[in-house]
Amino acid sequence: MTLGETIKEQRTAHGLSQETLAEAMGVSRQAVTKWEAGQSAPSSEKLIALAKLFHISLDELIGNETASSQAPQGKKPNPILRTNLTRIAITLHAAFGYATARHLWMARRVFYRSDIMAPTVFSGVCLVLCSIWMASNHRFEPDMQQRKKNTKIELLYCLVQLGIAYLIIYPGIGLIGAILMMVTVFVYIVTINPKYMNRKLTK
Repeated sequence: MTLGETIKEQRTAHGLSQETLAEAMGVSRQAVTKWEAGQSAPSSEKLIALAKLFHISLDELIGNETASSQAPQGKKPNPILRTNLTRIAITLHAAFGYATARHLWMARRVFYRSDIMAPTVFSGVCLVLCSIWMASNHRFEPDMQQRKKNTKIELLYCLVQLGIAYLIIYPGIGLIGAILMMVTVFVYIVTINPKYMNRKLTK
């Protein structure tokens, strides 16, 4: 597979038009067309930017021909699947966070009865597992500086959700807390991830 074919494949897999890619790279649409047709090649600076945009290493971008001939077809990373799994992890994390907070609020009212504590423990374990899942998704970011930045942003996001959970448990804001959590998840996926974390979770 040539460099141009790789660029076209990655662009299509990420749901980007030539115009959108050109805008992201700061070039004309004609330049992208020439890249994909093999009539010209991106500069080294643009190659690095392309690899970062596509969430792949520079070696995968420019050395894809060798990698494709050696790797089994089924082993090729699927960026769309990866993005969907990241969205699911974030959504489930919030859902189990709310469930755990809600169960703890109920447990406080009935003096921590065992029949209430059982689902509390279950949702708490699921919350921990989702937290691990979210943290593990950072390994897909090849840029170590960006990965550190993403870790800090995600930690701040979790602290915000923890603060909302606290309001659900003690003042008992209930449905309002659920709405706040959903709004936070929406903003995190639609705005924070693509704009600040280099993760295109939305088109």
